[in-house]
Amino acid sequence: MTVYCLTGLGADSSVFELLQINHTKVCIEWIPSYKWESMASYAWRLCAQIDASKPFVLLGVSFGGMLAVEMNKHIQPQKTILVTSLARRSELPVWIRLIAKTKLNRILPSFLFGSNPKWLILFFGIKSERGKKLVTKIAKKSDRVLTQLSIDKVLTWDNEWLPENLVRIVATNDRLLPNHQKIEAYKIKNAGHFAIVENSEEISAQVDKILSEVN
Repeated sequence: MTVYCLTGLGADSSVFELLQINHTKVCIEWIPSYKWESMASYAWRLCAQIDASKPFVLLGVSFGGMLAVEMNKHIQPQKTILVTSLARRSELPVWIRLIAKTKLNRILPSFLFGSNPKWLILFFGIKSERGKKLVTKIAKKSDRVLTQLSIDKVLTWDNEWLPENLVRIVATNDRLLPNHQKIEAYKIKNAGHFAIVENSEEISAQVDKILSEVN
């Protein structure tokens, strides 16, 4: 079984280095975005990296999870696993939906969208030295234009459809994309938004458990 992994906004495949699963792991590469391209359009173009002739699974972290949901409208994975992510616009925190109404992100210069590692470490609740070093490395080499356009995709996202094969893994202390308590999910206790790195062993075990149930 091939597991295609989609990382979070502004991040790269290095966040999956510690994900140890008993299946082939392939990381989807970010491609240039058209200006103000929708989440749906971008997800459709990413589908070209999937070999749909063989059984596969989509695993998306944060922004990557939202894209994985949209990709389900064009391809049929055995499972779609969301890690510290959301599946519908209505699940977005109120503060994000309020920002979306202002459309300030479209008039601000792209250089303002460089990730500040100190802020990310604080907001994501990153505690381990491994996590701090990785997020600092990612922040320094992030593509600011792509980050700006990706943020716009989240702010303009209008999906309310759920794939039938959806499985969620959430972090109980996720400040960025907190889980709605009524939504069924595997819970990683005392973990933050960067759980894919800081709680990689527990998430790896959960992913393998989920995949063991795939026919």
